[in-house]
Amino acid sequence: MLRVDSALVPYLSSQPEYRMGYQKVVATLNTGSIEEGIIVNSQLFIKEGEIPWHSLVDWNAILASASHSSLTVVRVRLIPREPETLRGVKQVALQHEKYRRLANRAMTAANSAFGSRKDQLLTESRQLEFSAKSAGAETAPITLTVVGEIFKRYSAFVNDNRVTKGKGLTKGTFATTKEDADANIKTGTDAVQRYALPNPTPASNVFTITPPQDIDLKRGTTQPANNQPGGGVEVIFVNGAPDGTVEGPKPIPDK
Repeated sequence: MLRVDSALVPYLSSQPEYRMGYQKVVATLNTGSIEEGIIVNSQLFIKEGEIPWHSLVDWNAILASASHSSLTVVRVRLIPREPETLRGVKQVALQHEKYRRLANRAMTAANSAFGSRKDQLLTESRQLEFSAKSAGAETAPITLTVVGEIFKRYSAFVNDNRVTKGKGLTKGTFATTKEDADANIKTGTDAVQRYALPNPTPASNVFTITPPQDIDLKRGTTQPANNQPGGGVEVIFVNGAPDGTVEGPKPIPDK
């Protein structure tokens, strides 16, 4: 496990996650050598096949241990999530839902409008409907949040770098639905198993996300990975979430 150069932290925090809490990368070290692995919380690089977490459950201890090495990660190339692993949840991931919902909303508004405003809304509705019909198929289409939806993010880190200073989320951040969390997660270890996290340190810090309406979202089901069963609902905040939408973290038991 190696430290990530501090200059890379803002960049990594702004880039999409591979799963909740980590990014998969090809890393260049300060020696010029190349390694493949994962970066957790934008701060620590774990080489492929290296699992150093079992005896180090305290994040500060992990960072202190990594700081003893003269090696650091100075450049990264992110490995994107394979589209076929983002399997949409049938009841919510309707094809091109985003465009259809916006088209219907514009048409409803046009019905009570007059003059140039009515013409503008009708044109907007037709354009959105065309986008819905012509957009290419996706494994996990973009949907929109609705009023009152609540999401949860589980992290091993109190200072999760995906949460902005203004209590928003950066682009490409993973979370889950409140319904899935309430029904299945009682401990940080439960979260590791259900969301197939690579870090067996319990994800015992819970962030609650209450976004406004019409935030772009992808919804899917966590596939088995990292010797974990998966099976949980996963969502991706495609363009992040605005300030003031995240609360926490609130701790839950490790086990």
